[in-house]
Amino acid sequence: MNQEPVAAASQVTKKQSIWSYLKQVGPGMLVVGAFIGTGTITSVAVAGTNYGYDLLWAGVTVAILLTIILQEMSARLALATGQPLATTIRHRLGLLPAIIAILAIAFGNAIYSVGNENGVGLALGALFPAVPKVFWMVLVTFLYWLLLMTGRYNLYEKFITGIVALMGVAFVIDLLVVKPEVGAIVRGLTIPIIPEGSMMVVLALIGTTVVPYNLFLQSAGVIERGWHKDPLGNLSLMRVDTIFSIIVGGIVTASVAIVGAAVLHPLHISQGLEIKSAADIALTLKPLLGQAAFAFFCLGLFGAAVSSMPMASLSAAYVVTQSFGWPNNLKDWRFRAVFTVVAWVPVFFAAVTKNPIWTIIFAQSVNGIILPVAAAFVLYLINKKEVAGELKNNTLQNLLGLIAVGVALWLGLRMILTALGAM
Repeated sequence: MNQEPVAAASQVTKKQSIWSYLKQVGPGMLVVGAFIGTGTITSVAVAGTNYGYDLLWAGVTVAILLTIILQEMSARLALATGQPLATTIRHRLGLLPAIIAILAIAFGNAIYSVGNENGVGLALGALFPAVPKVFWMVLVTFLYWLLLMTGRYNLYEKFITGIVALMGVAFVIDLLVVKPEVGAIVRGLTIPIIPEGSMMVVLALIGTTVVPYNLFLQSAGVIERGWHKDPLGNLSLMRVDTIFSIIVGGIVTASVAIVGAAVLHPLHISQGLEIKSAADIALTLKPLLGQAAFAFFCLGLFGAAVSSMPMASLSAAYVVTQSFGWPNNLKDWRFRAVFTVVAWVPVFFAAVTKNPIWTIIFAQSVNGIILPVAAAFVLYLINKKEVAGELKNNTLQNLLGLIAVGVALWLGLRMILTALGAM
């Protein structure tokens, strides 16, 4: 794990086609599975219903660009150092900052997972109303916990990639059914508009996509894949993996927002329709578009929740074990202990908490604190020649990185103020 910084020379690799790169995507898909959860689906559904196409620029264009910039730097840092981000933090700043990262990521992930547990219950409860929602929460958690217990990273990647594909197909089918206005979509993606009273939704759209634990998760995935053994040779592969995967996530996000804008926004204007959860949009679609569209949306919501749940547990386990310098072994008992706790604690809270809004508020504040700190640390390290070697930032990358860190700082402060009720 303690590889020296990238040297000037690197193993020469045969030039690959884009298709050969796409067949190797993986760590980037973990990022997509992590950020497209119940919170993201709810936020974009509310944005589409309340504001039509006006906020697509925030939830898709800005959020996806920021995510690509930050994730690419984190993955490139892992290529350069041969270490995941949490290990680099411990080596460069010491144990105290690492412990702060542990507390923020582990507790934040557990709390976010409460929302995803509710998402599983809502999605499957809507499809099978006779079965208690708690049953689905326990069953799905048990199944993905068993998957994590195998200790096979490549199996996690394939599972999450499959789930992302499932929800992508489900949401895109609904998108095709509603036949949205293409011109309005283009304007929404390219023209920044902040309608009156929409700032909270703008924050949610960006904040549920640009999340700090993904910086740790993808860097760990790069190491698991062994891409750091030939940093310069695998640089293009890493970038294709990152950009392609996150754009796929953007398409999924946009699909939900556009369905809300095309079908539910007119009802919001004419009848005052309000969407408070992702389940509301599914139930509203049922009489408008039929049972099939309702089922596909529930399937997509289920996929969103299921893709985020194991990633929250996995990233927390990575951060804790790497910060303490424990073996980077997915079968190590300490690694398994961490992801077991983060997997099962949310089930209890989701089952006993009727209104989980306090958990969402707390998770927002944690996210607001750790995101700009983690992003700034990545930007600082990727600029140090003795750390990043030939993979250090160039001028354009620094400009983009500074913009991303600045937005992360602004976003973090606003999220903290919102969580404290000061906004």
